[in-house]
Amino acid sequence: MSSVAVTGTRYLVNPESVDRKGPFDIRILAEGDSWMDRSAPTSGSLPDYLAEAFDRKDVSALIINISHASDTLKRITDTMGGEFNWWLRQYRYDAIVLSAGGNDFIDAARDPAPGTGLLKDMIGLPLPADGFDCVDQQALKALVQDFLAPNFDVIYRRIRDDRLNAEVPLFLNCYDTPVARDAPAARGIGPWLFDAYTKNHIDETLWPSLTAGMFNEVKSNVEAWRTGRTGVFAVPTSGLLTPAAPKSKGSSGDWENEIHPNKSGWRKLSKVWVREIRSVLAV
Repeated sequence: MSSVAVTGTRYLVNPESVDRKGPFDIRILAEGDSWMDRSAPTSGSLPDYLAEAFDRKDVSALIINISHASDTLKRITDTMGGEFNWWLRQYRYDAIVLSAGGNDFIDAARDPAPGTGLLKDMIGLPLPADGFDCVDQQALKALVQDFLAPNFDVIYRRIRDDRLNAEVPLFLNCYDTPVARDAPAARGIGPWLFDAYTKNHIDETLWPSLTAGMFNEVKSNVEAWRTGRTGVFAVPTSGLLTPAAPKSKGSSGDWENEIHPNKSGWRKLSKVWVREIRSVLAV
């Protein structure tokens, strides 16, 4: 027996090749963004390293991964009636792991025209004392209250309404704080924060405190999704990873590119995830 992380598509093509590696102690459904899908076109992500970490604990896990890089919480919600819903109906899972919310913050900072999204356009404005002062608080409130919270509730209610998985525990990714730098995942894929900050004319000296503030908001909001809900766990991953060098353009510290961990980073994170999952499932 050994743990396996497999995409939903690959599993459907040849389930026998996966099942023969069992029997499995636990079955997990993975959904979300690139932290569940791919750090870069040629590298793995969390489910791959979760499988390794479960093996080290003599737990055989099957992880069916239906995540998609660049997914936002809204896109995941839009699949409730499609792929996610279909996979929920196929099996009774022991756990669902979800990475969502990070891209929503990043897209709100990077995609709109300068000064019209999550970030203020700082051109011509005095340098604030703290980088987080570059965040438009009204835009932040709208993102959190009007968008993220109700969309997560759609996901939660769909799981709790499912005949097979009404009581399945849901584990949430709290991410960790990256370093804004010109380090794309591949040509045309990133960088993300670097582009957002440059676009909005934010002084480079403010980038560390701005990034720290933004990802503290990500963490706080993911943790808040537990409130009033049963069986929801926020995995405490903040502060685990060694930061990248600010001027580096590739893998540095525990980071493969600007916003995704590398192998050493995933191994640190997967240990915490496996510890949390095992403590809840008692495996």
